[in-house]
Amino acid sequence: MATLKFIGFIGELPRLMPRVLPDMAAQEAINTRLTTGGLEPIRQPKRIVAAPNPPAGDVGTIFRFNNSWLSWNGLVHMAPGPVADNRLYYTGDGAPKLRNANTSVVHPLKVGSPSGALVGSVNGTGNGDVETRLYVYTHVTDFGEESQPSPISEEILWEPGQTVTLSGFQIGDTSRLVSKQRIYRSQTSASGDTRLFFIAERSSSTADFTDNAPLEGIVEPLPTTAWTPPPDSLEGLTAMPNGMMAAFVGKTLYFSEPYRPHAWPSIYTLVVDYDIVGLGAFGTSLAVLTLGNPYVVTGSHPESMVMEKLELNLPCVTPWGIVDLGYAIAYPSHDGLVVVSSSGAQVATEQLFSRDDWQSYNPGGFSSGNYDGRYYASYAYTDVNNEERKATIIIDLSGEQAFVIRAGIITRSFYYEIETGYLYYLFEGIIYQWDAPYQPNEIQTWRSKEIVMPRPTNFGAIMIEAIQGLSGAEIEALLIEAAEAQSIVDDIYDSDDSLGGAISASDINGIEVNGDTLPFVPEIDQTAGTLSVNVYADGVLRATVSRVNQTSRLPGGFKARKWEVEVTGNLNVEQVALATTGVELAGI
Repeated sequence: MATLKFIGFIGELPRLMPRVLPDMAAQEAINTRLTTGGLEPIRQPKRIVAAPNPPAGDVGTIFRFNNSWLSWNGLVHMAPGPVADNRLYYTGDGAPKLRNANTSVVHPLKVGSPSGALVGSVNGTGNGDVETRLYVYTHVTDFGEESQPSPISEEILWEPGQTVTLSGFQIGDTSRLVSKQRIYRSQTSASGDTRLFFIAERSSSTADFTDNAPLEGIVEPLPTTAWTPPPDSLEGLTAMPNGMMAAFVGKTLYFSEPYRPHAWPSIYTLVVDYDIVGLGAFGTSLAVLTLGNPYVVTGSHPESMVMEKLELNLPCVTPWGIVDLGYAIAYPSHDGLVVVSSSGAQVATEQLFSRDDWQSYNPGGFSSGNYDGRYYASYAYTDVNNEERKATIIIDLSGEQAFVIRAGIITRSFYYEIETGYLYYLFEGIIYQWDAPYQPNEIQTWRSKEIVMPRPTNFGAIMIEAIQGLSGAEIEALLIEAAEAQSIVDDIYDSDDSLGGAISASDINGIEVNGDTLPFVPEIDQTAGTLSVNVYADGVLRATVSRVNQTSRLPGGFKARKWEVEVTGNLNVEQVALATTGVELAGI
């Protein structure tokens, strides 16, 4: 008398042999969610839109900003503005840039400073102590971004009762939306400290300016002296708390002035020992991932950042593999997936992959994303038979036992949208939503470990407990979707508008080839679903069972020590149980 009960399913542990896997671990787990303890298939991806200017070969970056999709050919890092939500800052597409959502216009992030010093002349007759004055001015954009100051003027000797006329003003870059000038004048304190203070703001002009500002009430010092523009080669832009941004060039780590993304003071830079590959922020810390050791930089303001070098030889092998898991930063190294958190850094997949197994996936070619706290890595490699292998591995590190799931999607561009919690990816120029709500289920596969019985046994009965049909919420959502789609179809047919399927009737990539503008109207089958369970004994397929929620007989006439079950289908499976007899099965 013997029974086997499969419940509380988990994924693969590729490093281990099939017979030494933990109970309920899988030899194979494909297209399954594994979040509830049962076997729940992922849903089919949903086509969202053709990518604008689709990256060549799908090697690129996608991003949604203010409900509009953007795409680039290279690896681009974006950060929404910490000052206003209608601005997007990014690096990786040439010099750092700023995108204005209101106009969709892209500007260089750099705000150029005036190149020439002001020239001053004294007017009128003075009476009193002679004072030495110095002047500078800055450019100011429509967004309130202020440049570094002009070169300082020559000394001007002034006495009370006189005015100073300033000339030599330059018009700022109007394409960068420079529209104002701010003028500053020196003032010396009683202690002998001389500083520059704001005296006037005006629209950009080359006209002379007359300074007759009183001595009293000048209290706003020049803030932008150290506000160096971002280097043209800046990359890896990463948002941090308190309005900071971080990025890098080579071995040098840069920080922006808080809430001033256009200003990157050189006084805030830090230098590491190896070229930086990428960055990731968690809490008030920044993971700095290099071609050598990783670093963690912590602080609440750029001038007080403290850098710690982690004594671990764990280089980052590709910036495309760096992912923010929400609680930590993950990246691929030669030895496995490394996780950097407040606890330090560690190879989190040591128990999942041997070094050779991990290397076989070509981690340097990963394109990675995050969904439901899991690490997604789309990979491509050529096996020993010279055949190309492409797919995605999903690594779950959230529970007591880490495991792996596999999926068939192929992409070089993941995008996780924090606001919605959705994961998108690019394939052949089309943006898809992964595991999209209310889409039909994929076909999942889950194969158990090899269970070795103490003595040869024959299992004569099996029960597969599964949920058949759609839930009420799924049916309601599909009915709504079908009604909305049908309404659009009816409106198109009722009008004289073209369906857009004729040659040259639509923009290139506007619709699929041989397609049209009609939306898909989903058919609703409330009982649809397939499921089969293969039963293997000593490596031989002995039975395939498709009946669910009732006892089925298994063939007799043999005994075996090694038993496995393989579940395939698109139904949610709660439990699979085997017993030597139907009576025993009823008691499980």
